[in-house]
Amino acid sequence: MVHLEMHYADGRNWTCGGSLVSDQWALTAAGCLGGRSGPALPERSFARVGELSLLEPSGRKVELKRVVLHPDYRYDGRSFYNNIGLVQLTEAVSFSDTVQPVLLPSPRDQFSPHTECWLTGWGEVAWGAPLGGKKTLQELQVSLTDEATCRQIYPKKTDSMMCAGDLRGGKGSCRGDIGAPLVCVLAGEVERRFVQVGIISFELDCGRVGDPTVYTHVLHHTQFIRDTIQEAECNDLPPSEACFL
Repeated sequence: MVHLEMHYADGRNWTCGGSLVSDQWALTAAGCLGGRSGPALPERSFARVGELSLLEPSGRKVELKRVVLHPDYRYDGRSFYNNIGLVQLTEAVSFSDTVQPVLLPSPRDQFSPHTECWLTGWGEVAWGAPLGGKKTLQELQVSLTDEATCRQIYPKKTDSMMCAGDLRGGKGSCRGDIGAPLVCVLAGEVERRFVQVGIISFELDCGRVGDPTVYTHVLHHTQFIRDTIQEAECNDLPPSEACFL
């Protein structure tokens, strides 16, 4: 889990969630990385890695080198499309018991409404109610919403979106959680391994009845993730070193 503090050219700033996918890259929502005034300024933004309580920092603060929004990201006033992006850290972080990259999904992974899934974040605990105390990272177990129900609730849903939450209300993401990961446990394995299946995209529910959270479906964007990282690493090579995309 990564805490992102983004700053924009018009003076605005925003905090979001993210997840490490390598020692130098974090995955988040494109809506966190850009707005009306253009992309966030990497030289004025940073990530906090390995944190638990924001008011008792024990992790590492790292400046950003790049912010990359999905080329087809857009917002139509109601829905976000291709709401995914990546940030590159200025330096690699060391992995430890509290800092690890998340696994990305593969087509062979199977998940259902009965799969154990969790979301995490430092966002509001209810609408208009900021996280209090030491601002300790929150976790919540949620259920994936079946495809038909998700499309019924959100008619503009595309194949690169998914829903999760509790239709009875009381559970869900809230303002400040955008970009944070939804992870699910891989079934049939001795070791419990968590795979990131979603990125919080719509912060509409805050646990409202019949209003699950909409997530960016990570499986539909794994090629974008790989291509972005590979292209950036190629661009960073000295001219004397060849790189083949």
